Formats: sequence, structure tokens, C-alpha cells
Amino acid sequence: MGRPRKSPEEKRDDLLGVRLTTAERAELEQHAAAFGITPAEFARRRSLGYRLPAASVAEQRHVARLAVALLRIGVNLNQLTHRANAGREPPPDYLHALADRINARLDGIYGPGDNGGRAIL
Repeated sequence: MGRPRKSPEEKRDDLLGVRLTTAERAELEQHAAAFGITPAEFARRRSLGYRLPAASVAEQRHVARLAVALLRIGVNLNQLTHRANAGREPPPDYLHALADRINARLDGIYGPGDNGGRAIL
């Protein structure tokens, strides 16, 4: 037995043509592939505010690794703050090295050169 027919209100039979550059299309296809849906479905959901499917397992692992890396950086920053509050100087160039690690992780999230609305460290 097949799937029940959709009502006329549920059928998607109205077509909208959109012109994209090759780079825009590639980016759209990349985003859609990350969610495991077609580019048309991705564009429809994003433009109409519908929920996107849950992130792929690979993306969830990537986010988890970023969270662990940022947690470790936060622990280092907490140790530096504790040391400074105790009146001791941080090791030479340690703050610059820590800021570089933070910026590198944020570049991994937002992309290199894009500060994503954050302060430059």
C-alpha cells in the first residue's frame, strides 16, 4: 500500500527560480549536505524559519571537541587569574600565547579573519 495522497494545500507545486554564483551554490550544497537534506529543502527551511534537522554525528563530535578545547583554555585563564590575584606575575609571554590559542579556536568556529562580533584579543 502506498503513501496517502497529499491534500492540494500540502503539495509543493509552485516553483521559485533563484540565481546563484557558483560559489554560492557550492556553499548552499555544503550546508545542505551537513544536515543531510537537499539544497532546495535547506533553502526552504532557512528562508521560512522552519527547524533544521539535528546536526550530523560528525558535526556533533566537532562541536564537542571545540567545547573541550575551549574548556581547557578557560582552565588556563582561571589559573592565570588566580595567580595574578595572589600577586604573582604570569610566565613571560604566556598571556599572548593564550590569546593566540583562543583566537585560533574562534577562527575555527567563525573562519579566519572574521571576528564574528567578538572582541579582538
